[in-house]
Amino acid sequence: MTIRAEAQRRPVRKAAGRPAAKSESFRLSESPSHMLRRAEQFAADMFARSELRDGITLRQSVLLAAIAESEGASQSDLVRTTGVDRSTLAEMMARMERRGLIARAAARDDGRAKSVRLTAQGRRRLESAMPAMRVVDRALLAAVPAPSRALFRALLVSLAEAADRVLAENEDVQAPKKSAAPAPKPPAPKPPTPKAPVRKPLVRKPVARAPAASKKARNKR
Repeated sequence: MTIRAEAQRRPVRKAAGRPAAKSESFRLSESPSHMLRRAEQFAADMFARSELRDGITLRQSVLLAAIAESEGASQSDLVRTTGVDRSTLAEMMARMERRGLIARAAARDDGRAKSVRLTAQGRRRLESAMPAMRVVDRALLAAVPAPSRALFRALLVSLAEAADRVLAENEDVQAPKKSAAPAPKPPAPKPPTPKAPVRKPLVRKPVARAPAASKKARNKR
């Protein structure tokens, strides 16, 4: 059963003369998020059934195409372009680097960031994957009625732009805010230099001498 047939299988009917219930029952077949997940799986299955070497996936092909469009892009740039979360993207790039499909180097404007480019082998892998990507695009559009295809594309663009806005808001919240530098403290006052104690002149007291003995006393001795 196709996605469209599943959505149209059970149309919503309102009982005559009865007020609508306050809380509607959840139907998986009518959930937009579930339908998008089914459509994504449909595209991935179409890509996997195509004849490609080395088992490259649709998501890896999307990453190669994003790098080809922005040579030297950083990981943060590729997160915004592909919609792949940061941790998953880092794992993908590590595997692709080990396979020799991409090369990473320190960015010129920011030594902490890594700029990414395709190698010659990575460019060949992207060229071999492009026919399969075009097959997937044609299959997705063929599943939509011809008069609705332009609207279908416009709705996908709107969803992608909404995702970009949410991602940008999350990055602003998570980025550490630089606080203003505190005003320099005034230098601490120097402690007063202790004055040397004034020494009083030593006054020597005269030593009292015993009175000299009289001549009579000396003669008695």
